[in-house]
Amino acid sequence: MRSAAELRGFARAAAQALARQTDISEFEIYAASAEDQVARIAFTSDIPCRGVEEFKTLHADGFQLRIVMRRDPHEVGTAFEAGDFNLAALHRALKRARRTTVVDPHFPGLSIAQKTSLPAAAAYGDLSRVSGAVLAKCAWQIIGSAIEAFQNSTVSRGENPGLVMGGDISIIRDRIALANSNFSDVRSDESAHFSSSVTAIVESLDAKGTAGAIGASRARLRQASSRLGRDAVRRALTLVDGVRPPSGVYRVVLGPQPVAEILNYMVMGSLTTGAFHASNSAYQGRFGKRVMDGRLSLFDAPRARGGAVHRRITCEGIPARRTDLVRDGYLVGLLSTVYDSHRLETDGALGEKLGANGAGAKFPPVSGYRLGEGGGRRFDSHPGSSGTNLIMRARGGISEREMIRMIKAGIYVGRVWYTYPINCQRAGDFTCTVSGDSYLIRDGMLAEPLAPNSLRINANVAQIFDAPLAIGARAAAATVWGSPEVYYVPAFAVDALALAAVGEVG
Repeated sequence: MRSAAELRGFARAAAQALARQTDISEFEIYAASAEDQVARIAFTSDIPCRGVEEFKTLHADGFQLRIVMRRDPHEVGTAFEAGDFNLAALHRALKRARRTTVVDPHFPGLSIAQKTSLPAAAAYGDLSRVSGAVLAKCAWQIIGSAIEAFQNSTVSRGENPGLVMGGDISIIRDRIALANSNFSDVRSDESAHFSSSVTAIVESLDAKGTAGAIGASRARLRQASSRLGRDAVRRALTLVDGVRPPSGVYRVVLGPQPVAEILNYMVMGSLTTGAFHASNSAYQGRFGKRVMDGRLSLFDAPRARGGAVHRRITCEGIPARRTDLVRDGYLVGLLSTVYDSHRLETDGALGEKLGANGAGAKFPPVSGYRLGEGGGRRFDSHPGSSGTNLIMRARGGISEREMIRMIKAGIYVGRVWYTYPINCQRAGDFTCTVSGDSYLIRDGMLAEPLAPNSLRINANVAQIFDAPLAIGARAAAATVWGSPEVYYVPAFAVDALALAAVGEVG
């Protein structure tokens, strides 16, 4: 990765060169260096394998230039340049940016310096010093703990147990520096976190279990590596001979991972200024009104203590800070960029789109990030509204064990996948498949495990968040594949969810 000093030095030199361009009224230089180290796990007990099947490092170094032409404050041009941080590369990008300018009547100009001071630079996590060898060692530790847990189990496995381990462990790092003609300084930031998800399958038992972890420190990485394989195997061994319940309406306990999936695919896309401007939010016309149970609050905290993602500034140079989205059940805020805040706040149909309680609402653009796959910041991405550490808290929460006792008879859902909206995002309808770590609930206790992929949930977000039977007292970390955000959410007990049986194959 490029050093923070190199990125800052280039941004400063580029700003000085751009300031001499007489046809440009505003400019922005965004320099970024990102690295994603991935150790992919593919272990099979009965077929020769490498165990750690693939180890790769993905780099993305470069800068993005945005210019505003003096002849028209709405005429803006953008260009990217990969790899080179020098004035020759800057002039190449400037030539392309001038050639590709467009007049956008909604463009409000580039970010303006905030009156509040930038947050103090936090101590950069020690994951910046983790080498590829350490990451590979962690991957092998996951495999080793899985094999040990399987060998120490008392479950009959036969001659060909068919233990399969799949997944990966990744470290995502990024550094940025940003110069803006409206700022008096060059602003910089850096962050690092790891993410891991592993699945254990015991083919002879038709059993499957999963485990995942995320964090921002080397100690947390070591701790996760020592238990992930073991936890996945132990969960698989408890899910032997899974049953296939019939279609029906059930009382359901949703663990943190399903709650995170539903939030990610159905709720967060509705909590942006862009969604409201496009009239594509599940909460259209309900700003300032109750949209969730009164016990619930949801907020984004880019500098949360203990959060996996740490951001000091946005990718538009604005100090990153907490955004309250839902407070005591009421919709009070939205994630936004500079462009989308202006576009919604000046929309002639604002009253219709937000509702009567949205009159005069302002949306600070403190969620504008240029992100790539895995959540790292990239030079060739445009600013978009995105969260960091999304935290859901509940008043009067109870433990999962108490929820299960309260449900008495129903289904515990520990993991889902293939979550997506039906009838467009605004309708709030969704479907997802119960993929594993799930059980029948009988007499207030977990009973037989469910066969993986045997049920689909068909519901609306209101059925989950408007009036749950109970909410968990503890928010657990949960990741969603492909999502840049990390979720810290509780479990939910929900009444009357429609579950459809998935036909067996063969």
